[in-house]
Amino acid sequence: MDNYEILLTEYYRKYLNREPDTEGFSHYLSLLERGELNEEKLKNEFINSPEYKIVQLTLEYNQQSKIKIQKNDKIFFVNSSQLNHFWAQLQLNLWESNTFKIFDTFLDSNHSYIDLGAWIGPTVLYGCQKAKFCYAIEPDPVAFKQLKNNVDLNPNLISRISFSNSCVMNSSGITYLTTKGEFGDSCSSTTFKKSSKSIKVPSTTLQQFFLDNSIADCNFIKIDIEGEEFSVLPNMSKLLEEEKPTLHISLHPGLMENPKESMRQIYDVICKYDFLYDNKLQEMEQDYILDVNDFSVHNWFDIVVTMRQLY
Repeated sequence: MDNYEILLTEYYRKYLNREPDTEGFSHYLSLLERGELNEEKLKNEFINSPEYKIVQLTLEYNQQSKIKIQKNDKIFFVNSSQLNHFWAQLQLNLWESNTFKIFDTFLDSNHSYIDLGAWIGPTVLYGCQKAKFCYAIEPDPVAFKQLKNNVDLNPNLISRISFSNSCVMNSSGITYLTTKGEFGDSCSSTTFKKSSKSIKVPSTTLQQFFLDNSIADCNFIKIDIEGEEFSVLPNMSKLLEEEKPTLHISLHPGLMENPKESMRQIYDVICKYDFLYDNKLQEMEQDYILDVNDFSVHNWFDIVVTMRQLY
């Protein structure tokens, strides 16, 4: 048994570049002890795992001055000094692959789109090549700086993107953005209670953003704003009724004090549309929104609401 434990620990360090996690270690140890794995098969398990591929590609990216990303038929470059582990996941199709399929389905060269919660730019750098123009909105100052740095590495795309470091909310002015980790990690939110990790950021409404930017050709809005969707969407009801842009929404009900009521407000919004799809673009009944009962913080999920019938 001791030899198996030593072997396993060695493989975790050698192939995954980390110490063993309890669950994985126990799983492999059990297989070894029962004779269902030998050393060679164990090695194959590690080197064929997604994690191993991410580690290897990350190490490769660490040696480069900039990283070339190819998603489907689109190519863009990003800064190699930050978040290389993430870019490796993206390149290996291990990060939100369905999001890019949604972009492929709804973006077109005749219309602009709004990327609300643009983070460091993975969807912006892809979407701006599918759409006529991209309005990238990201209130987190650390993420916003990385977003601009990444776009700057793509001179051919700069003219297709505009940037806003504001927070879209249900009112204009100043608000507090709070993180429970570090700014730039994609998880900062205005829904968190104000703390020592809060900063002031400018806020605007989506209606005002449309007016300020004279937007008249937007047919798609991606909304991933860590809980703020529950105040933004009801507030833009009139705009949605008039324009009916397709909405790709990441819902985070577990961040809300009254998640059931928050989902009811979202239901009232999506009822203005003809079709509701999940993140795999499978059609759903609109009542699905009212039937969600898992409100744990980590239970977030994407929906697409649109006037367009896909099937």
